Amino acid sequence: MNKLTVELELDWLDSDSGSVSDAIRDEVVRGLQDRLIQKVEKQVQAALESKITEAADKVTNEYLVAVYQERLQNLKIPVKKSTWGSDVEYHSLSEYVGNQFDNFLQRKTLDEYGKRVDYERDAKYTIFEYFAKDILGKELEKKVSALISEARQKAENTVLSTLEKNLREQLSADIIGRLNIPSMLKSLQEKAAEIEMNGQ
Repeated sequence: MNKLTVELELDWLDSDSGSVSDAIRDEVVRGLQDRLIQKVEKQVQAALESKITEAADKVTNEYLVAVYQERLQNLKIPVKKSTWGSDVEYHSLSEYVGNQFDNFLQRKTLDEYGKRVDYERDAKYTIFEYFAKDILGKELEKKVSALISEARQKAENTVLSTLEKNLREQLSADIIGRLNIPSMLKSLQEKAAEIEMNGQ
């Protein structure tokens, strides 16, 4: 069996004030309290730092947005009045962007297949013209084919009805001519007269 001997120097312990176990307990409790207080202080400090950073970022972002909005509203872009002269006029950013967009829409940049071309001489259509041609072309093609088929149907119906009418008229005239209605009426009258005589 082994023996372990531990020697402690307890010079801080005053034998008059209490026992060793009370002193150790007080020291352990004090140490735990110090560690808990330090942990809580660190957590509170981290939470405060994050809130302060968040508030500072928000204030900074809002301030920067306001400053840049004001700058963008007051920003003036120099634009030459003509390609030959050196006179410039100043436009706001929204005016400049709007003018550039209008110029882009009016510039011919597409070929007949709707592809963007590298050289202006190869361009045939603006964006509006290409889409209008494409959409209107398809619509016109549908309308024209519908009109052609409708006109063909009407023409066929008219021709058929005219032929039918002419055939009826010709057949009626031919049948009436062949029947010789006056001679038929005469022979019917003669037979009627014969029947009357025979009946008397």
